[in-house]
Amino acid sequence: MKRLFANKRFALFAPFIALSVMALIGLGLWVLVAGRIGDELSARGLSWQSLTREGFPARISLTMEKPQWRDPDATTNLVWQNSGLSLTVLPFQGGHAIIDFRGAHEITGDGGRMRLAHQGNLMSAVVDGDGLNRASFEAAVPNMAAQWLGQDIGARAADMALHTRRGDKNRYDIALVSKHITLMQDDASLSLSRLDATASVPAALMDRPVQAGDVIMLTRATIQRNALSLVAKGRVKLRANGYMDGTLDLDIVNLEAFADALAEFDLIDRRDRQKLLLFGGLGAALGGDTTDRLSLPLQFKNKRVYLGGVKLGRAPRWK
Repeated sequence: MKRLFANKRFALFAPFIALSVMALIGLGLWVLVAGRIGDELSARGLSWQSLTREGFPARISLTMEKPQWRDPDATTNLVWQNSGLSLTVLPFQGGHAIIDFRGAHEITGDGGRMRLAHQGNLMSAVVDGDGLNRASFEAAVPNMAAQWLGQDIGARAADMALHTRRGDKNRYDIALVSKHITLMQDDASLSLSRLDATASVPAALMDRPVQAGDVIMLTRATIQRNALSLVAKGRVKLRANGYMDGTLDLDIVNLEAFADALAEFDLIDRRDRQKLLLFGGLGAALGGDTTDRLSLPLQFKNKRVYLGGVKLGRAPRWK
């Protein structure tokens, strides 16, 4: 053995042999890590028609054909699927992953079916020892259509950016920004120029769908529509009957434009519009606000929605 190491020819090729051994070790570790990533995704309910691995040695890229996620909790029927996705993990940047979805997102559940299409998208996520640290999803020209809880609903926008990060006390902070939005429900529609919202949700929602007892805290939501500006904040609690209870405090700039928006979306009729404007005038006289700027509570209780003293109708269901 000593003669082998002393051989000049061996000394000449020793660096290449060492590099080859290191490359084989690195390849083995790469295959091991790539396999563990696939196993972890499978254990969390993700399946696929085919899977390819590439990117050695700088990254680990997984390309999935027809991925499908099914909630491991047998009590729900929530299923997500897509025509394909690519997931790239950067080993030298901790648990950082970049995900690109090839097609539209198809989601089915007990409440119905939803489809979210887009012209371009990019998602990133950072995972550490405590689970998801932060994530973001950006989409160009998102278009959502759904038949949910017996209603036809939809939304489209010029762009959308969704960000989430771990917060305090077992909660996650979520931020949503979107521009040039159109909301649709049955035969009604409502256009907004901008939506900017931040909320706090239970950390458990990163691993499961929403359920009764969850508390959603709206830190701040700003809605702009032509001359209308609206700021909302508050909290709601999801009830087992499928509705929600809670209050959102609204700061409204241009009450008349706000009433027009509610009427356009078929939330109030002409009589309620006049009542709302009258209520706004009385509130301005008694509370010191002006008729073009007013603070009103939006209450969800007993399966109904109330704006100040005006009943808007049945509250939206969450299941």
